[in-house]
Amino acid sequence: PLSINKAENGWRVQLIGKGTQIDLMARQLIDCTGNAAAIALIGLPREREAANQPGSLIYRLGGYDLARADLDDMTEKANEAVRAGRLESTDFRHNLRGFLRNGGENATHIPGADSSTSELHTNTNIHGRQSLLRMMRFLKPFRGFEAMKLERLQPEAGVRETYRIVGETKVTVGDYTSGRKFADAVSYSFYPIDLHDERGIQPRPLKQGVVATVPLGALIPKSADHVMVAGRSVSSDRLANSALRVQASCMGMGQAAGAAAALAARLGLTPAK
Repeated sequence: PLSINKAENGWRVQLIGKGTQIDLMARQLIDCTGNAAAIALIGLPREREAANQPGSLIYRLGGYDLARADLDDMTEKANEAVRAGRLESTDFRHNLRGFLRNGGENATHIPGADSSTSELHTNTNIHGRQSLLRMMRFLKPFRGFEAMKLERLQPEAGVRETYRIVGETKVTVGDYTSGRKFADAVSYSFYPIDLHDERGIQPRPLKQGVVATVPLGALIPKSADHVMVAGRSVSSDRLANSALRVQASCMGMGQAAGAAAALAARLGLTPAK
């Protein structure tokens, strides 16, 4: 979107693309950007942490033989490479053995990962690919890694958090881990508390039988009509958001927000009503 402005029956949205600009009218808006970017264009408040959680470039290495490798020597050499600046410990998330057991899949960190602007997102992707290249150059000379290859690479690095809305309801970590059933619950979430930091990650799974719920109020910016968010920008504290941000939870919120927007447009009401 280029601009979003309030109109008599909803919103006037200006969209811009390669060689084109489109003006359209919408009765309801749903911000699914993950950064609450449309919310910012409208002028509604957002919040974020002082420093983002690290991101990850998801890839998988294969073709190597761990049975032939000397993991003690490799770990020592990796620590030496970190001290010399040829590797960063976040390239293998401080655990080379775990990295190799998983083929490197979801075993990296990109410090300061951010996707809230195109420039920051580009930098995050570049840093993720630099990390991959450092690891491949480091591993290739070792015994058992002569035939190592890149089997899979996601097109973009994953970013875990940027902006969240200030919603009518804010989901707290206590709400989430207790399985609070909100009166206006519209979807579920199941993922563990999953906060990443410079030391790594220590997930906190929900207790057996506990299922978290997401209230409609957490998708609606405070004191706003005819606009919602779905996904990572849901109104929540940082720990609750570390679980709510994952794909399955975002899909549930997306379906619920889409249904609420369609019903509100059809009935001439706000999503909250």
